[in-house]
Amino acid sequence: MASSPQHRAAYLGALAVALGIGAAIAAEAPRALADTSPGDSARSTSTASAQASSARASSTRASRPARAAARPVPRSIAPVTTQPALTITRAGQSPLVLRSGSTGATELSGITYAGGTNYYAVGDDGAPTIWQVYTSLDSRSGRVRSTLLTGGISAPELGTDSEGIALGPSGNRVWVSDEVASTINEFSLETGRKTGSVAVPNIYRPANVQNNMGLESLTYGGGTLWTANEEALRSDGALSTTAAGSWVRIQEFDGPDLAARRQYAYRTDPISRLSPFVTVERSGLVDLLALPNGQVLALERELGGYLPRYRSRIYLVDFTGASDVAELSSLASGSGFTAVGKTLLWQGDTGFSNFEGITLGPPLSDGSYALLLVSDDGIGAMAQRQDSFSLILRGLTALAPATAPTPIQV
Repeated sequence: MASSPQHRAAYLGALAVALGIGAAIAAEAPRALADTSPGDSARSTSTASAQASSARASSTRASRPARAAARPVPRSIAPVTTQPALTITRAGQSPLVLRSGSTGATELSGITYAGGTNYYAVGDDGAPTIWQVYTSLDSRSGRVRSTLLTGGISAPELGTDSEGIALGPSGNRVWVSDEVASTINEFSLETGRKTGSVAVPNIYRPANVQNNMGLESLTYGGGTLWTANEEALRSDGALSTTAAGSWVRIQEFDGPDLAARRQYAYRTDPISRLSPFVTVERSGLVDLLALPNGQVLALERELGGYLPRYRSRIYLVDFTGASDVAELSSLASGSGFTAVGKTLLWQGDTGFSNFEGITLGPPLSDGSYALLLVSDDGIGAMAQRQDSFSLILRGLTALAPATAPTPIQV
């Protein structure tokens, strides 16, 4: 989510008072996640079960006669119960600064893997550029060896608030979601020109978006494109509070024309605690990740706490028995439909690293996969950094051999 200058000023001023600014913040930022317990994934089972049960209970109470029909699991999604248990752990290092070099890239919010050491990213600062990112990982540990923004592809028709990016199956085109315009457009990586667009359902129209919390997520896998809004649309109720999260809609596009198909209700986590120093606390869904076996991960981001800090959580989304809510004009009541389930795989206090993008990186030597996260540096204020952060995903079994696309030369 791109913040307005007024929000940024209020936040930074209040945060300066709360945290003492200067050296204390600069010393804290590099240690983000360094103290996260290595048992995060192991301890998530009971927590996730409770959260999933709570979400389902709240979404099914007081069912109405005109209940949204529960759809079978989409063909691109393998039922969660038939897959090996997924786990996510740290690669054993803190976030590593992703330097812009001579590119001037800032406020990165979406990233996608393009094979080898090549990634593409977009930012929400309005720059009409698709950024090229070099990231080298240790094939055994999954740790980031080095990472750098190496260049950019000029894309004049890119929107003013690019949030998500997904590589297409050809390897030479990407889709990009724009949060302000509520659009998903396709761009050539060879020319930077717009080559197509996806018809986004009217429910996501800009007038129905609250506080610039629209289409934040974008991912492609198994012939399916996925997106979701960050927090509740105006028609779907309140934004997240300390009492409850908000209802968002996960949208599926598939077929040769990537037409809008099923739409699912997803409940974000509540804000853990409000701060007396700021008024910009939030908790929402900032990215999705389609896995090679058809399963989908959700990256949630929270800003909260007495002294506000960022927290990231990664959930496995379970579509089994979930309703198609595409025909429902509102989710605000929390009834009349069955929401997707969600199982917590990893969580971490990320300090001043605001992680908004996630992508599946290369397979590692032991058969696990690297997950790479990228953070929005908020124009570098108050020690916020533009970081790369690697996690390890285990238990992923592809339905068919997954081959990374050959990176193109530009």
